[in-house]
Amino acid sequence: MNQYYKIDPRDIVKDIMNTCKDKTSSVVQGLEFDTHPNVYPSARFRTTQFIFDNIITKIKNKLVCDMGCGSGVLGLFSLKNGAKKVISADINPFAVENAIENSRKLGYNESKHEVFLSDCFDRIPLQRFDLIIFNIPFHSDNIMIENPLEKAFFDPEFVTVKKFLRQCKKYASNKTEILIAFSNKGDTKTLESIFDFLGFKWQIWRIKNTNSEYDNRLYIMKTGK
Repeated sequence: MNQYYKIDPRDIVKDIMNTCKDKTSSVVQGLEFDTHPNVYPSARFRTTQFIFDNIITKIKNKLVCDMGCGSGVLGLFSLKNGAKKVISADINPFAVENAIENSRKLGYNESKHEVFLSDCFDRIPLQRFDLIIFNIPFHSDNIMIENPLEKAFFDPEFVTVKKFLRQCKKYASNKTEILIAFSNKGDTKTLESIFDFLGFKWQIWRIKNTNSEYDNRLYIMKTGK
């Protein structure tokens, strides 16, 4: 196990599975939404609020892609705050079902919000997004994934991130902004070297909690076309 771990993320997953065996309800930024078992509980983690605080000025009238959507709350927040349309995607079938349910509960149909069961962009119709957002897993240890919920916490050897970034180039114009949420709890050096290797122009756009043991950061990227 790498030195930057102080808490084994598997213990976090076990705790969530033990305490969230039933559907739970939350209110985040005025959005009432449900979280199903085996779905990343966004309201529990400070990263969600950090993303909300920073994308608010970037989503109005935009075509937004919410990758790794979980319960769908980020995409629904975007629609509430003026996004033209949102495409959400997750590799976890429990999350996709959850996001669809929350979308219907809030009155959105497929003309405003489409949700796909997809490994990155594999099943997403080709289009050019204005904004692509991915709150990626913080942990990159080469482990065997044992259940769908672990995919929200683990991306062994950054395999998913690499795939996402390679596919991004087909779904982005030279004006598209790509936002990746991460933390120095993870291997920032390797992640940034991946950005460079794949030819992206990037910077740490926002950073918070630098006085804590682990920060929260948003990378903003363009394809470099």
